[in-house]
Amino acid sequence: MKVIQGSKKLETAMALTICGGYLDAYTYFVRGGVFANAQTGNIIKLGIQLVNGSFETSVRYLVPVISFVCGVVLSMAIDRWMGKRKINMIRRTVLLVEALVLIAVGLIPAKEEYNLIANTMVSFVCAMQMETFTKFENQVIATTVSTGNLRKAAEFVFKALTEKNREDMKIAFMYILIIALFVFGVVFGTWASDLFGIRSVWIAAALLFIGIVIITRKTEYIPESAA
Repeated sequence: MKVIQGSKKLETAMALTICGGYLDAYTYFVRGGVFANAQTGNIIKLGIQLVNGSFETSVRYLVPVISFVCGVVLSMAIDRWMGKRKINMIRRTVLLVEALVLIAVGLIPAKEEYNLIANTMVSFVCAMQMETFTKFENQVIATTVSTGNLRKAAEFVFKALTEKNREDMKIAFMYILIIALFVFGVVFGTWASDLFGIRSVWIAAALLFIGIVIITRKTEYIPESAA
């Protein structure tokens, strides 16, 4: 039985990318002005606080980093456990875990002392997504950050223009679409955060459930004799 995975389709990348941009807007506007998707900023701030001797403050930045690592480890554990048992629901299981965590985040009060917990949980979710969903349409695409996508878009535009290759331009447009959808997710998340407050994160959970539906509908099982 040959499996053509719906998790690697462009439609899945689109839903997850909107969710990625949405979560950045949510943590920034509702959870204390931080971005929980990428950890570079937290690591830099951690180093600065350690140099300044502010060890208590440094914990604020250390905890999300540890949570991010835990998210990566859990994703790998799910992949290994289900892979060994040949269960073809690894990515759907990861999205389900992510969605349930985000539902829990929506129940945490929007107070400074609780925002660290909420942001840590969002970092955990983003780590799981970043680790599990790496390739779509045979291209490396990130759904929680945009720097790599921007670099790839520039590379393929350059190749398309200099080598006159239509396939390269097609891939470039795919990366540009993903970047645009991330921006849309930020705009959508900003609007929803202002309107619904802490519970606006449930919309991000809904996007993950949509991702599960897309993966299920797009996954194809083909007998080897027909493949």
